[in-house]
Amino acid sequence: MEISNAKLAKILRNVAAAYTIKGAGNIFQIRAYENAADSIEHSTSEIQDLWEEERLDEVPVLGKGIQGYLDELFAKGEVKHFQEVEKGIPEVVFDLLDISGIGPKTASEIGNLGVDSIADLKKQIKNGQLVEKGFSSKIAQKIMDGLREIENRGSRNLLPYAFVQAAKIVEYLKKNKDVINAHPLGSLRRMVATVGDLDFSACSNHPSKAVEYFCKMPQVARIVDQGENKATVVLKSGLQLDLLVGEPDSYGALLQHFTGSKSHNIKLRTPANEKGFSLSEYGVRKISDKEKVISDKLIRTETEEEFYKLLGMQTPPPEIREDTGEIEAALEHKLPDLVNLSDLKGDLHLHSNYPIKSPSHGPGADSIEDIVKKARKFGYQFVGISDHPPGFTTTSKEEMIDWVQKRTKFIQSLKKSTKSIRVLNGLEIDILGDGNLSVPDEALATLNYCIAGIHSGHRGSKEVITKRLMSALENPHVDIISHPTNRLLNERESSEADWEQIFKYAAKNNKLLEINAFPNRLDLRDDLVRQAIKFGVKFIINTDAHEVSQMDNMRFGVAVARRGWAEVKDVANSWDWTEFSKWFNI
Repeated sequence: MEISNAKLAKILRNVAAAYTIKGAGNIFQIRAYENAADSIEHSTSEIQDLWEEERLDEVPVLGKGIQGYLDELFAKGEVKHFQEVEKGIPEVVFDLLDISGIGPKTASEIGNLGVDSIADLKKQIKNGQLVEKGFSSKIAQKIMDGLREIENRGSRNLLPYAFVQAAKIVEYLKKNKDVINAHPLGSLRRMVATVGDLDFSACSNHPSKAVEYFCKMPQVARIVDQGENKATVVLKSGLQLDLLVGEPDSYGALLQHFTGSKSHNIKLRTPANEKGFSLSEYGVRKISDKEKVISDKLIRTETEEEFYKLLGMQTPPPEIREDTGEIEAALEHKLPDLVNLSDLKGDLHLHSNYPIKSPSHGPGADSIEDIVKKARKFGYQFVGISDHPPGFTTTSKEEMIDWVQKRTKFIQSLKKSTKSIRVLNGLEIDILGDGNLSVPDEALATLNYCIAGIHSGHRGSKEVITKRLMSALENPHVDIISHPTNRLLNERESSEADWEQIFKYAAKNNKLLEINAFPNRLDLRDDLVRQAIKFGVKFIINTDAHEVSQMDNMRFGVAVARRGWAEVKDVANSWDWTEFSKWFNI
């Protein structure tokens, strides 16, 4: 029985919900299941594969108890304890939990009002039956918004998950003696935020042998199609893979064509025709000047660089091949020098397990010392700890200030033993519904920097969201706006805001907008990064890691920045320490 990470996370969230509905588990048990579900959902490895390799203990925040239940699940296909916990709760209640805005108690209430399916829920909201039964009309409207989001969701994979799976396939292909080179194709190679089926190309003098090797991959569950130079297979995880094999002399043209985008390739035809060339996935051919006859002979294009050089162009990086000006810039040899992962010198959005009585949001899983150790491995010059503060509704102003001061003293004492890397003291705080901040200015003044973000009320109107963001930007202690559009890929659309107003203010007042590398955020969006650069906005690329393994996701934030045409000068954490510290007045 194959169980995907998404299905496994759903199973654990259902158990947490059942505990909540029945009042059977304490807050720590419930949180353990929720944290385990989050960790599994964002893992770039298939958890069932790790189980088969006896490596479950490598999954962060997965306690021994839950590991034991997963042993039973993978071995038997069910868990007796889970069945007992969920007994008596209608199945529809768990289905309702997939809708944004519905928690366990609301789902249970809806189930008790006679709703027996998602379709029935939609019907009862539309005809007013649910409200007539005493359900809140305001919450009903929010649920309708959530139902629309579900309808708009595709079956696309998050970039980090697709990237890691693809890297394994490419590595496998390159091990074969008949494969000269291999690449991912399409939206994955262009590092788009979400990816459909995974496509690959291979370069070989013996295409049929490369195809046969591909089809014999251990993870293949089914061969859909197998030809002389191409194949389609489905993995045990359900992912579909396509392979196309090209010969060395024209591999550059094949790689370029299937990397796309379609609009980029269509636009290329004009400069190609002007130079007397015909382009296709098979290669580049010369067009006769007089008869306009296309030659049968392919022009040698072993690499993409050779392909673009024929057209008198620089080679645009795959991330920006979207027909948004890159062809014109490449023809004029004026492409931007895009920021690289190797340029980054630190990460300021990291969550630790520093003690907190009632956190406003989920704390990190690892110690500050472990975070620093990981940052050293990356060769970072600085690292910033940005824990969530205590919940503002359960903590007095005096208690909040006292907690921040104690934490500041701890980080300052830690600095004495971490002289090879600078440890910076920050917080990620909430921008409340009225635009105020969840931590008083007296506490914020003691920090090296402050990150402020919207963590509730994401569906507010354009005017409300703009007002909240502007209010935070106007606070002198706020340095960074985290995940500015609030989107969750495949779950929640971006909030609307007057981005021009926000960009103008941020640029004028030295405020940074975050490019958040967390797998289901990748926010600020690449199109808005491009727009913001035109206003002179500066960014910071952060991982928002809640466990040290998530610090590896930085490459995906860099991909967003590159798709937005960002250079080193645009990204604060790629600057040298002198320039960086001057910006933050550290």
